[in-house]
Amino acid sequence: MKYSELKYERINVEKRRQLMNENLEKFSNAESVENQINIILDVNEQNKEYHSYAAMASLNFSGDINNEEAKAEKDFYDSIGPDMTEINDSFEKVVNQSKYKNELSKKWGEKFLSDIETSLKTFDPKIKEMLRDETNLRNEYTKLTAGAKIYYDGEEYNLAGLGPFHSNENRTVRKTSYEARFDWFENNSETLDDIYDKLVKLRHRIATSLGYDNFIELGYMRMGRSDYGPNEVANFRKQIVDHVVPIVKKLVQKKKDILGLDHLYFYDGINFKEGDPKPKGSPDHLIKEAQVMYRELSKETGDFFDMMVEEELMDLVNRKGKRPGGFCTSFPKYDRPYIFSNFNGTDQDITVLTHEAGHAFQCYSSRKQPLLGYLWPTMEAAEIHSMSMEFFTWPWMQNFFKEETDRFKYKHIAGSLSFLPYGACVDHFQHWVYENPQAAPKERNQRWLELESIYLPNRDYDDLHFPKTGGIWQGQLHIYQVPFYYIDYTLAQTCAFQFWIKNQQDSQKAWKDYVRLCNAGGSQSFTKLVSLAGLELPFNDGCLATVVKHVGQWLDKVDPKKL
Repeated sequence: MKYSELKYERINVEKRRQLMNENLEKFSNAESVENQINIILDVNEQNKEYHSYAAMASLNFSGDINNEEAKAEKDFYDSIGPDMTEINDSFEKVVNQSKYKNELSKKWGEKFLSDIETSLKTFDPKIKEMLRDETNLRNEYTKLTAGAKIYYDGEEYNLAGLGPFHSNENRTVRKTSYEARFDWFENNSETLDDIYDKLVKLRHRIATSLGYDNFIELGYMRMGRSDYGPNEVANFRKQIVDHVVPIVKKLVQKKKDILGLDHLYFYDGINFKEGDPKPKGSPDHLIKEAQVMYRELSKETGDFFDMMVEEELMDLVNRKGKRPGGFCTSFPKYDRPYIFSNFNGTDQDITVLTHEAGHAFQCYSSRKQPLLGYLWPTMEAAEIHSMSMEFFTWPWMQNFFKEETDRFKYKHIAGSLSFLPYGACVDHFQHWVYENPQAAPKERNQRWLELESIYLPNRDYDDLHFPKTGGIWQGQLHIYQVPFYYIDYTLAQTCAFQFWIKNQQDSQKAWKDYVRLCNAGGSQSFTKLVSLAGLELPFNDGCLATVVKHVGQWLDKVDPKKL
């Protein structure tokens, strides 16, 4: 069945509440662990249905924010979200008090009950209205950024549509296109500040209502982080400053050489004088090449990607009214993932496609996990699948970039390494924000600039006013939408680099380890999944230094001028 043929409907909250009350009574009166297991599985199926319909409503709106019918469906599922959390919370409470907890833990592993314990710490019926307010504020950000109308060189663009100009070989085009982008942000900065200010204060109020000092501990629990905390993350950020920032400084010097420029400004993001590599061919052609690639990579990936194409489970090309960015979602009722992106003719089209295909392949591989909570892992683990898939597909990049393949690979590795300090900067910023919830917008911008000087010391915005005032973070949707979801990328990139290294040494073993990791889904915590994949934990002292040394040696061997 194609995506358009999948059944979608609004669920009836009161019927769900009534059904849950019946399940609660049956569960409490169950006289065997088998009976309780069957009830848990029934509730699991009901939750799969709800999450599928909610995901479909959100996806349809992301595809066209101007579609009133799609907006109404998303608004409906947004409005019932806190009610559904409350209904599920009531069930988790009785499961947590089960007299058969030991047996349940043996059945599904210790993570089953630890996930429930964590979930119970993130919700109370008294925060329901605040959760609705939080969703409404997140939606305001989405609607504002997705609806951006930016006039440049006589044409109207959205934020994604401006992307190709930012990487144009002509320096004037790059700068003026960024001026157009930042003019839009400057004109909307008060609104964006207001949305974020309300979000920060609201999240702080939610946290204190649940008994926490501030939002940080609650934010970590919302992300499902059970085996590490802010201290481990702070230490990892320090390792990035110590080991990665110096290499990035060297890459900046090398780029000056390549571009023939005395000084690099923020808008000099290209890696080659002639401009960055671009994929060759139309979106349809690129998808056909991707089908060939995934069939040749493995039988599992071939079957998976053919299904994604045949069942129309991808929306890839940028258009007006479409939400910016890329993501993978899923419909667990139907055992299907879905890829969303915004092709705009840059090399990011291929990187995002392979990245989101990594997510989708993992989701499809773990579809037979017994519980909905085991379909996806926590996000730092999920990003290992996506970022590693970018590297596993390297042997086929020739199909997309032709004579520019070596340039693409250099840009990919240099860019992936250079991303780590930015990712750490975003994370550090968010910790400061939620430690200081009463800070004014100008104070936040000042703190961002201070952190940039630590993590991104080579950034120079020239005379671009908006980023010089510290507001560039407003374009990072994660900061608004999913607080603390960003260090995940840096942890996962460290693991993905390990897969890249392993793949060069023994590709069959590396792929086997990767598939094992994908099949496990979310059945284990982050640290255990890293171990399952035969990788070293990024938090371990020396891990990042070793990985970065290998990547640095690879980069040193490449002369970008000869590519």
